[in-house]
Amino acid sequence: MKYLITGASGFIGPHLVQKLTSLKHQCRCLVRSPSKSEFLKKFGIEIIKGDITKPETLRGIANGIDCLLHLATLGHMSNFTVTETMFETVNVQGTLNIMNEALNAKVDRIVHCSSVAAMGICSEQPANEKSKCHPHHPYGRSKLKAENIVIDLVKSHGLPASIVRLSMVYGPGDRRDMLKLTRMAKKGLFPKVGTKPKLTPLIHVDDAIQGILLAAEKGIPGETYLITNRSSEPFDGIRKILQEALGVQRLPIYVPEWLALAMAAFIEKFFLSIGKTPPVSRKNIESTLADRVFSIEKAKKELGFNPKIDAEIGLKETVAWYLENRWV
Repeated sequence: MKYLITGASGFIGPHLVQKLTSLKHQCRCLVRSPSKSEFLKKFGIEIIKGDITKPETLRGIANGIDCLLHLATLGHMSNFTVTETMFETVNVQGTLNIMNEALNAKVDRIVHCSSVAAMGICSEQPANEKSKCHPHHPYGRSKLKAENIVIDLVKSHGLPASIVRLSMVYGPGDRRDMLKLTRMAKKGLFPKVGTKPKLTPLIHVDDAIQGILLAAEKGIPGETYLITNRSSEPFDGIRKILQEALGVQRLPIYVPEWLALAMAAFIEKFFLSIGKTPPVSRKNIESTLADRVFSIEKAKKELGFNPKIDAEIGLKETVAWYLENRWV
């Protein structure tokens, strides 16, 4: 099969390309900057320059493609450096642009990669695909709007697309949340906030790719699938695993919930006032304090999804990679 992958130069993209090429599939990768994507050439793929926010750069991009995997996104770590309008330009309008190209090219299968951020903090435990969504920040709102764009096209134009909502994806090469948490753990700056478990959903990049490719094979158009581990991890348990993997022993600083929220609000306001990106925000802390648990029963039943990598094993593997590559 021939796959078109957007966002191929991000974190998940290279892992996905490696998996597909190992299975003898062909890949066409859409990138904004070919010079920054040279490392992808080792997989023997086709690299096309284009920008999902500029339809004129996408003409014919999906011609001859069997399956589109849409990963390109403006991520949540950019919350403070971009406006809500910019999130919508990339995540919503960009999704519409690439889906229109897929329709024009009559692509057979499409997977739109979304995020549990589109759901926000759910009152149900565990939440599932039918749970009411309450996105907690601009990124999440844009991801939910993008999902609605896809579903509308399924209904109105027969777009052959299913949606996967990924939880926090981590693994070797992850420069995002897990790298930040690992560096905090090494410095002893990973606090224990409050006394609640603060259950956090994780999924190793290899299991995330399993879910994406199963959706490409078996996903029902218009349906959404939660792709995460069977259980969420206590946030303080993540700290302990990271510190054990780092070989450091540090007693965590205890911070009451009310104080953590007040400090986050102050830090956010102060950094924004001097034109800097805050290291934390009140909404970050609110999300962290909430128990976020998701059911994968639908993905198991309809896709055969079966996450295989235990969080402790996966996190220790990731830290070992960070140490080997001197990222921490």
